[in-house]
Amino acid sequence: MKGRKNMAKKIGLVGIYFPGAYDALHENVPEGFELVDALSPEAYSNLADCEYLISRLDIDPDIINHTPNVKFWQRWGAGFDHVDLKAWGERGIPIATCPGVNSGIVAELAIMLMLAGYRNLLQINRQLRAGHWPRTEYFGRSFMIKGKTVGVLGLGHIGKKVAALATAFGANVIYYDIVRQTEQEEKFGYRFVDFDTLLRESDIYTIHCPLNEETRGMIGAEQFAQMKPTAMLINTARGPIVDEAALIDALTTGRIATAGLDTYEREPLPKDHPLLTLDNVVASAHAGGNTKDNDINMVNYVYHNIVAFDCGEPLNTPGDIVNGEYLKK
Repeated sequence: MKGRKNMAKKIGLVGIYFPGAYDALHENVPEGFELVDALSPEAYSNLADCEYLISRLDIDPDIINHTPNVKFWQRWGAGFDHVDLKAWGERGIPIATCPGVNSGIVAELAIMLMLAGYRNLLQINRQLRAGHWPRTEYFGRSFMIKGKTVGVLGLGHIGKKVAALATAFGANVIYYDIVRQTEQEEKFGYRFVDFDTLLRESDIYTIHCPLNEETRGMIGAEQFAQMKPTAMLINTARGPIVDEAALIDALTTGRIATAGLDTYEREPLPKDHPLLTLDNVVASAHAGGNTKDNDINMVNYVYHNIVAFDCGEPLNTPGDIVNGEYLKK
């Protein structure tokens, strides 16, 4: 697909990008477009003539005052919890995300956290580096995924792939979602349960729902009290879905056994954060969607949407637009 042949239309590039992603964005600009760097707020004046935006991670809300000509905003990735959807919608500007593009790599990270937690990988690694050989020390505290019940909170793009990988390891998958997915149940044998049953029955409880007013803080002390004492919590979604103080209490008191985390209430995580002192926590740095070999997939997706919008053609999927309810009719 190619953009309309006229004077090059400007796309403003905002946010923080890894070198490979940054280079790929500049090397693959569609015909008829020009990519303009405005990576930080100090460079937002460069956006004055831009008709399109590409952004990654959280950006300064003041950007809305520097984009008088923008008519379409494409987010890099699937997140949009820090975006004022209403304000942009009332300006008539659609905001699109890239649902599913990084789902495979986030799902892989979720499985990695499960394995590292179950097999005490970090503890064993630390002991090896200290000159010890803990071949049998963790025997009584190590487990396999096979035969366990993996509870998936949110059977969307990422949740489906986590469920498939867990099934490949021999786990039984149960799930809760606001939309029941009978096709997935019939095809793969997943079992739909209510939210409380998911808490009670899961050996591994893995979170894959978006952050919104309904999900913020939905896993707290009351929910931890319902979980098995041997349960593992995995969060590769958004930190504020989990009440962090309640999580720390659950981990330190033995209310649950382990946590594998990629996201937190506050990011970056302070080096003196209590979670980093706990041996039963496997911590990553909100890196689930970051792999070099997925960059080109994201680049192709964001440019396809921009060119499609410019040509009046459909986006990659109807669900890409996340502020449709606020757009001017």
